[in-house]
Amino acid sequence: RRRALVPLAGLLGLAVTFGAFSTPELTATSQEEKILYLTVVDKDGKSVKDLTTPEVLIREDNQDREVVSVKRSTAPMAIVLLADTTKNAGEGSMMSGSTGGALGLGSFSPELIRDIRTAIGSFVKDMASVSPETQMELMEFGQAAITVTKMTSNVADLEKGVARLFPKPGAASVLLEAIIEASKSLTKAKSPRRNIVALNIEPGDEQSRQNIRQLHEELSKSHANLWAVSVQPGTNQNAVRGLVLEQLTANTGGRREFIHAQSALEAMMKNIVDNLNHQYEVVYKRPGGGKAQGVLVGVRRDGLKLYANRIPPA
Repeated sequence: RRRALVPLAGLLGLAVTFGAFSTPELTATSQEEKILYLTVVDKDGKSVKDLTTPEVLIREDNQDREVVSVKRSTAPMAIVLLADTTKNAGEGSMMSGSTGGALGLGSFSPELIRDIRTAIGSFVKDMASVSPETQMELMEFGQAAITVTKMTSNVADLEKGVARLFPKPGAASVLLEAIIEASKSLTKAKSPRRNIVALNIEPGDEQSRQNIRQLHEELSKSHANLWAVSVQPGTNQNAVRGLVLEQLTANTGGRREFIHAQSALEAMMKNIVDNLNHQYEVVYKRPGGGKAQGVLVGVRRDGLKLYANRIPPA
């Protein structure tokens, strides 16, 4: 049988960083059911909506697990939206020449902050229309990770927060710090479907002091999926931050996307809304009495991309 498993590269990367995985000895004869959330898209990034239980495979600690059911998840979510309010989002630094040219931003529009507001505002409205009980929090990360609107399902409050997003003159990025703060916030959420959606500008001057271990630990506690959308008008990007985002999105079940035309930003955010609202709830069995170290998901169908948290459910 065909087993198109999620690539092991990211998981092995964590093994190198945090120590090799070991398979625990499970002696219990009882079985316990666990839930994993799976996003499946086609080659164009559109949600696949007809996946069936027999098509899904789960491998945990190198052991195949019994898949009990696969269905579209309808549970409300808890989402933290991270908005770039650094100097790169405002006038002056985004123009060719001066600071913008030095950062490799070319002649990108000085009205980028408007596009950021529009994209995040559309995300809020679109998400609320299909999942009214989903709660969202808005946080900015220009110079400091600051909560603009606390976790709520009130669209009007969230829209007021979006309207208050302005670039900070001379502000550097602390996106990685914001991811940690978002993870801490989501740890308190009642919903098990937890997501962080970050929107940043590349290359950016990243000043976060947190390392990959700290980020992994906090994301593991929250069990949140990290989705990262980077607006990159040129070819330059922050190499260190880029590697961190690549690894974290791969290992937590989110997507890493680049936008090279700001006109496509709103469309990308709408695509993520669609992906989140067509996630599958996968129920599988594992032996009771033990704690798993890693989980992989596969499907018996060609041409699909899978996004699932490689950190096993608690």
